[in-house]
Amino acid sequence: MKHRIRIFGLLIMVSMSLVIVPACQKDNNNGSDLPADILVLDNWIWEGMNEVYLWSAYIPDLDPKQEPDPEAFFYKLLYKDDHNSWITDNYDDLVAMFNGVQMATGMSAHPAYYTGSQIVYFVEYVTPDSPAADSGIARGDIIFTIDGNLLDIDNYQSLYYQNTATFGFADWNGNELIPNGKNISLTAIVMNQDPIIYHDVIDYEGSKIGYVVYTQFTDGENGEWLDELNSVFEEFKTAGVSDVVVDLRYNPGGSLDLAAYFASTLAPVTAMENNDVFVNLVWNDFYNQYWAGADLDEDGKADGVESTQLRIRLPQSDENLDLSTVYFLTTGGTASASESLMAGLYPYMDVVQIGTTTYGKCYASVTIDDWAVPKRHNWAMQPLVIKYSNAEGFTDFVDGIEPDITVQDNLLYAKPFGSLEDPLLGRALEEITGVAPAATKSLQYQTTFKSIPVPRKPLEEWHADLPFRK
Repeated sequence: MKHRIRIFGLLIMVSMSLVIVPACQKDNNNGSDLPADILVLDNWIWEGMNEVYLWSAYIPDLDPKQEPDPEAFFYKLLYKDDHNSWITDNYDDLVAMFNGVQMATGMSAHPAYYTGSQIVYFVEYVTPDSPAADSGIARGDIIFTIDGNLLDIDNYQSLYYQNTATFGFADWNGNELIPNGKNISLTAIVMNQDPIIYHDVIDYEGSKIGYVVYTQFTDGENGEWLDELNSVFEEFKTAGVSDVVVDLRYNPGGSLDLAAYFASTLAPVTAMENNDVFVNLVWNDFYNQYWAGADLDEDGKADGVESTQLRIRLPQSDENLDLSTVYFLTTGGTASASESLMAGLYPYMDVVQIGTTTYGKCYASVTIDDWAVPKRHNWAMQPLVIKYSNAEGFTDFVDGIEPDITVQDNLLYAKPFGSLEDPLLGRALEEITGVAPAATKSLQYQTTFKSIPVPRKPLEEWHADLPFRK
């Protein structure tokens, strides 16, 4: 039987005991002119944020009884440097997203300016067994039109994120994009998306090298993706790989606990057996004191800094590969748990990062839904509640983690995952063996294209049975 670990961080059920403004007639709204349902949301936001938010000491002095737009109210409370907390009016969809279940076509694409104001999309990857994969769309395809429309700054997002759309494709002839007549209609479906979209054992220059493309730190709805991850590691171990390349180019994060397990599987066996520190966690002042004074391990005394809510250690892994060096492929889309995986391994082994600078997020968040029974609304907050550092104190990489070896992820000449002509993978193989694969295309985009930052939410969450002050 495969070894299973306890993964905490994909769905955080929060139990809170607070005095809540009841959702009843306006006469009982404590002098506010706002509708009762808006007051319920505003007070829930106010109480929750003042309780758990990492920067609770900096929350402005606002009156929740005077805030007609709960979403806008939430964002007014955020610390000036916080660009990662968010709120949604659909808790169920948020839970599904953390479990890897979403309405999706299975296609991930990145926008870029082409000529003037025109925008095109470059397909980064396609999830196996998805509508996009079944239609023949592949990594490196270039979307030129959607529903027959050229794309610009006003329509490129709304057209791309439709549930049903027809995508028109073009080819690059070295000087310009030429529509190729390929038009594919896709309809999004509810997908439980496997975060491992490619893996292989590459035999190169006498070395066996494990390669895995990982797109989210999630164990799935019922642990199925943890089982899949263990199967990949088991395959690597059975093959006797000497090195591992982990492709995190398009991974926005996920569970810190799962990142710790991933790290434990890659790390030297002594670090795993010693349960060495993966990351240390800092909350706001109240929770730092609370967790240090709590007895979560039920040994009759306060846990102190060893509290499981203040320190994540490397867990045991039956699939441990006992590596001394590991290679990571990164882009600006590499965020949160992906960054923690690299940073958490720095003290124990050589970490070689190839690609471009990561997103930059040394924080984790917690999901807070309505704590009333029965629930009064389906909103959920995802505020930052933790700042983490590795065992050596490395943190504050808010501008991203710079690579050891800079190589552009050139989607204009994108190669299939596992191809020796992929510039990033090829550079990793060269580092491992000293022999470079066959020459690849230019590592830089043509000046014709200018990448557009994608408004993705880096995913990171943490489990905590929060006590909540009354």
